[in-house]
Amino acid sequence: FCANAMADDTADLIAQDKAWGTAGTKGDRDAVAKFLADDLVSVDQSGVRNKQAELATTEPAPAGSQYEPTDYKVTFLNADTAVMTHDTKGDDAHHSLHVWSRKGGTWQVVATSSTPVKGK
Repeated sequence: FCANAMADDTADLIAQDKAWGTAGTKGDRDAVAKFLADDLVSVDQSGVRNKQAELATTEPAPAGSQYEPTDYKVTFLNADTAVMTHDTKGDDAHHSLHVWSRKGGTWQVVATSSTPVKGK
């Protein structure tokens, strides 16, 4: 597992995260589902959810809402597991932590957590 592969995977994961965020903002549950592993664990201020419960919370954002992820950091635990953190600006400003796992060549989120930005 070389540095070039990690750089490529980092760029790919950031692109996938942004696509996941865009799909979520549109309320596109089918698109969101492709990013989430079947055994997903999701944690936020409202509790712990599985994939089905997470998808049930996917609703279109209010018109004019902005999803602007910033400050990505990706750490690889091994060739097929990465921990990603980032912040998000806008109406739903939050800090995110995602664990991505690659199975059969496809990256999916196996664990995710978000915390609202204080003062928002």
